[in-house]
Amino acid sequence: MSEAEGSAPKLWGGRFSGSVDAEVDRFTRSFSFDHVLAPYDLVASIGHAVMLTEQGVLDRATGDEIVEGLASMLDDLESGALMVSGDFEDVHAWIESTLSERIGDAGKKLHTARSRNDQVAVAQRLWLRDQLEGSVRELLTFADLLVEVATSERETALPGYTHLQRGQPVSLAHHLLAYVWMLDQDASRLRRAHSAAGTCPLGAGALAGTTFDIDPARSAELLGFERVFNNSMFAVADRDYVVEASFACSLLQVHLSRWAEEVVLWSSTEVGFAQLDDSVAKGSSIMPQKKNPEPAEVLRGKAGRVIGDLVAHLVQLKGLPLTYNSDLQEDKEALFDAVATARGSLCVATALQRGLRFSRERMAAALYGGFVTATDLADGLVRRGLSFRDAHEQTGAAVRLAESQKCELWELSLADLASVCPLADQEIFAALDPQQSLAAHNSPGGPAPARVDQQIAQARAALEVHRLWLQRRQPMPVLERLANR
Repeated sequence: MSEAEGSAPKLWGGRFSGSVDAEVDRFTRSFSFDHVLAPYDLVASIGHAVMLTEQGVLDRATGDEIVEGLASMLDDLESGALMVSGDFEDVHAWIESTLSERIGDAGKKLHTARSRNDQVAVAQRLWLRDQLEGSVRELLTFADLLVEVATSERETALPGYTHLQRGQPVSLAHHLLAYVWMLDQDASRLRRAHSAAGTCPLGAGALAGTTFDIDPARSAELLGFERVFNNSMFAVADRDYVVEASFACSLLQVHLSRWAEEVVLWSSTEVGFAQLDDSVAKGSSIMPQKKNPEPAEVLRGKAGRVIGDLVAHLVQLKGLPLTYNSDLQEDKEALFDAVATARGSLCVATALQRGLRFSRERMAAALYGGFVTATDLADGLVRRGLSFRDAHEQTGAAVRLAESQKCELWELSLADLASVCPLADQEIFAALDPQQSLAAHNSPGGPAPARVDQQIAQARAALEVHRLWLQRRQPMPVLERLANR
């Protein structure tokens, strides 16, 4: 066919006698965003060429020439000597065109036994696995910092909240560790998404495999995949791994948003549990006194963006017939955005936490005014034989009494307390002090300092599991082969 005016050669066209409308051509191109896949597509292409050569589909001289040409492109891309640019339909066309410019007609043989359908799927999986490993690394940096801060705040008491109302005393360490456990689950989800992307689709072709004598297992081995596809139609149509990655990023972003909301809340003048360093705050264009938690606010807002990426993927797949449809090229921008946003958010969260200074004095002051040890009083009465329902009723009366005297439960006289709670004694009375309450909540997973010590050890062990997973990740055999060539 005759190409659209000024466009680079396409990977198809023999069937066509006319040219594509210029506006349609621009609308259907993906090069503006799938160029990100270039290094991964080059690596996958090298693996494909090696397999074809080993299988005898390509003769040794041609195969070696193709591999060397692709390797030189990869080297030049990494050094900056080669730029992914031009007027191409997609990144695959750029690779084949650039390769052919370098090695001549041998470059046109690279696409043997391969379709753009399995080509893009393998490049996208390689990109995603690399990005997810980076995400886990950045997550661990943030989680490690939270554990470090928690270790020094084991006995810093503050109110725990339900319904944004003061509930019971907890420690700052216990509060921060709640987010560490969220991050631990996020790391597990990111790893599961990494595993979901671990099936190599090379060899599936357009949808029905190929008539050439190929070895998909060898392609998978060269590229570091754990599995080979079982069904060629599913291999090219599958984007479940994209959805899983987007979901993992979305839930991670929700957790970061919840943490960011508390940064915003705690750094407000009204709460004052934390102050932001100048490095992680911004000012007002009209109010000179302002010091705004804008990075935390933007971080909070990013959750909606990543959740939107997940919804986009689900809608793209809903009702999509087998096998490949060009709707699937729309998965890339949303996937790239979801992963990049999550990784960037983790880096900003780490910076925010480093620039956060907690006010132990304000936290201690907040233990007053909310009768935060009322449950301890009820529990003490139950231990003396009262039913919890009756203990609840008497404790409510004690709260009303303290409220009328404008004092806390532990500031009442024992005689006044016993006037509404007849079973109250000195032991029950002493347990109403917030620090005593904190120490007494020694049930598994509770905020008592001894339990928090256990939890810190458990958190470190859990994070170490993810760290060891990263350390066990081996370079792709095809890259080791290139390094030794």
